[in-house]
Amino acid sequence: MKSLGLAIAAVAAALTTAARAAPLVVVVRESSGDALAVSRLRGQLADLEVRVAIAPGPIESALSGQLAAASRLAASYNARAVVWFLARDGGLAVAIATPGDRRLFVREIPAASSSAVAEAAAVAARGAIRAIGEGGTIGVELAPAVDDERPPPPVAAPPATHTGFELAIGWQVALDAGADRGAQAVAQRTSVIRGPWAGSLALTLGPALRHSIDTDIAIELSRSAATLGLERRAGGFAFGVAAGAAIYHRTTIATATGFMATPATTSAAFIAGPELRWQWRPGALHLGVDAAAGLDVVVGAPELAVDRGGGAAGVQSLGQLRMYQPRFSLCIIAGLP
Repeated sequence: MKSLGLAIAAVAAALTTAARAAPLVVVVRESSGDALAVSRLRGQLADLEVRVAIAPGPIESALSGQLAAASRLAASYNARAVVWFLARDGGLAVAIATPGDRRLFVREIPAASSSAVAEAAAVAARGAIRAIGEGGTIGVELAPAVDDERPPPPVAAPPATHTGFELAIGWQVALDAGADRGAQAVAQRTSVIRGPWAGSLALTLGPALRHSIDTDIAIELSRSAATLGLERRAGGFAFGVAAGAAIYHRTTIATATGFMATPATTSAAFIAGPELRWQWRPGALHLGVDAAAGLDVVVGAPELAVDRGGGAAGVQSLGQLRMYQPRFSLCIIAGLP
């Protein structure tokens, strides 16, 4: 038991010696006009185990601001004490704060020559700092209402909005009452993504597909389009709108006996409408699958007709493409960071 007590005493002595060996860190604030007092204070502290850090800058007018600044400086420099000087009608006030134990020391130096005032302030500060270094306390304890008036914590900056790109390629089917199996097309979309919003350019290229009018008449009809879209994304879903132009190309491939095929024609129509999109990307991969369903409102959809002779009265309508055309697509997507 005696040996255990000796060991504890040795450890305590070692810790005390280490603590004493570590110099006391003191921050001295230096504003305009304080250079002489700061210089004299550094001279007064030269023979003490004190490490002085100079913090230049103006002194706050209110005591609450001075104490808040002292707390910040003590934390930044890992200091026990913060010293600053205040002009007082030809004299000087020296203030020393120890934020760790919430105490403030103030000594007023009466008016005299600038050299005498600076020296007296430095001597007063030396005595207080020496007491701190020896484990004593200085000044008066601050009231919580004053001591707790600290600057608000810094507000974290919002994360930067990321801009990315996305490419998609796949197949699209539009039900326009044209080709027998719908207006099919290769679909390609390029999107620019910023935050939850995305803008896109979508292009489709449709092959010529057969549309049988009856047993004697058949045509080939292709539907291609170019649209600009804007969508809002949330999770794996996106809702948007798109508008652009649809290009129809018609070619007659079979006619009734006694009729001549008319020359191939191309017509354009305006399309716009909503779209709902769903994306699936396994894990953190940049590749995934995109499925979309939309409704194209087609203004100026072409009408299919044959001319049986006799001028305008001989033109017979074989049907007009739908104005409201449901549209579905399935694509492979690749995200570009």
